Amino acid sequence: MRASRLALVLSPVLLLASGCSELSDAIDELPSGGESAAPAEFADTAPFSVTVDPAVLTSDIEGLTVAEEDDAGYDRSLFPHWKDEDGNGCDARDEVLIAQDRSGALSEADCDAAMTGEWVSMYDAVTVTDSGEIDIDHFVPLKEAWGSGALNWSTEDRQSYANWLGNSWHLIAVTASSNRSKSDQDPAEWMPEDETVWCAYVWAWVEVKKEWSLTVDEAERAALLEYAAAC
Repeated sequence: MRASRLALVLSPVLLLASGCSELSDAIDELPSGGESAAPAEFADTAPFSVTVDPAVLTSDIEGLTVAEEDDAGYDRSLFPHWKDEDGNGCDARDEVLIAQDRSGALSEADCDAAMTGEWVSMYDAVTVTDSGEIDIDHFVPLKEAWGSGALNWSTEDRQSYANWLGNSWHLIAVTASSNRSKSDQDPAEWMPEDETVWCAYVWAWVEVKKEWSLTVDEAERAALLEYAAAC
């Protein structure tokens, strides 16, 4: 498992001491696509495949900074999302739909319209063929990110977070019903209906927290450690 480039560059202390410029530089160094900590192929019910080592996962969780969440001032509009950052005519939502489609029939030509494909929702193992029934979920929700450190970021950095396509677990295509069931809850409050993905879910949650130097609260950390021990 590769070390998070962001974690190598930053620490919470450095962020507080030096403001947001280091975060912007570190985001520029994160891979824009194709380079990941897990194989690129799909798992049966997830858009990424990973073999979770409980000892490594536990160590990664223990390495996260523990802090109380601060949700004050949160507004979803503070994370400009669904942007076409590479100018190819497809916004971030469309890019995820194409990348995670298992039919192999979709391309950039299908952007800005309803899509017919095949998506398997990680949270409930439901297969969907109509893009209108799909939500694109921020694996670590925007409000959770805000309360875990993103309130100190620049708008540019929050936009990067909201539209990140550098790996296959930051944004995932899931059923609208499962996404709304999850809402902005962390693993102490919500886990997928499909228990077979719990280890992969916790792994991906921790990866996002590591990659973006986000903190965890006490209850979240305890839940993550409990799930990791069962992997």
